[in-house]
Amino acid sequence: MQNPSQGRTQWDPNRLKLTSRNWLRIKLTGYTGTLPVEIPFYVLVGKRREPGILILAGVHGDEYEGVAALQDLAREVDPKKLMGTLTLVPVVNPQAFYAGTRRNPVDFGDLNRSFPGNPDGTPSERLAHTLFQELVLGNDCLLSMHGWSKESQVVTYVECPAGNSAACRKSYAAARALGQEYLHPYVWPKGVLGEAAIKYGIACIEPEVGGMGTVTREGQRTYREMVYRLLSHWKMTDLTTELNRPASNPKIIGHSDVFANHSGLFRCHAGVGGSVKKEELLGEIRGLGGERLEEVRAPRAGLVGVLRTFASVQPGDRLVQIFYEKGKAK
Repeated sequence: MQNPSQGRTQWDPNRLKLTSRNWLRIKLTGYTGTLPVEIPFYVLVGKRREPGILILAGVHGDEYEGVAALQDLAREVDPKKLMGTLTLVPVVNPQAFYAGTRRNPVDFGDLNRSFPGNPDGTPSERLAHTLFQELVLGNDCLLSMHGWSKESQVVTYVECPAGNSAACRKSYAAARALGQEYLHPYVWPKGVLGEAAIKYGIACIEPEVGGMGTVTREGQRTYREMVYRLLSHWKMTDLTTELNRPASNPKIIGHSDVFANHSGLFRCHAGVGGSVKKEELLGEIRGLGGERLEEVRAPRAGLVGVLRTFASVQPGDRLVQIFYEKGKAK
């Protein structure tokens, strides 16, 4: 574990007692013309301080399964049964959360394209800098919970960084340990939280669960299982439950996106999770008078991994993402 106080100015983890549950806040300053912003988070310190795992959600303001899961887990996990430090942040992008939007409404910035941030940049870049310095640095592993957007639904999968560095290998092992069917090694774009964390030697995994702006029992079970599996993988808990069963041999996937070329009403003929053939009709876009503007067809055979459920579309909106299998995990 790195120096847990590295870069932090608002709190010192070394001052927290062993076997303690701590509720803390980070204050964001310098946001001229906006309301003060605070980010509540929990630090559960076990019988020892190492390793350190950070789990966060609410990077995008319209993704809620992870938010609800962390709110509950912050109260459920017993620090006396932990070996290490577990930091839980239910909502890291409060302005986007309150607006119910993917992006920060103050500057329309995508927080997950802003890391490691800039203390003198846009509001989103300053938020990213604060989060990276105060919460990310000093940990061994980062789990960034996502839930797709409120416009779409996703088949559960886990992203991990593509690469062969020590941090990438640790990320891959942790992603497998989550026990999900689909694993997606990914070359993350610049500014993604995981892309920035890997450069500092911090393992990172990014699951996608749910969508459509909902919180469901199934999504909550899935995320709760992932968290306990991750703790077990890092030997932070000796809990023996059905959640600790051996991880399955996941399918390694890639994806192909289908975007809208017209404005109009998207009439979908496919179902999320369903298999499709190449050139199979997935839906159509119709104009305001009902005229057919575009047929939406599968670019390749595979599985409908992401499906837009919000029918009003604009050019460039993602309509469908096709998952295709690239092999089995090794």
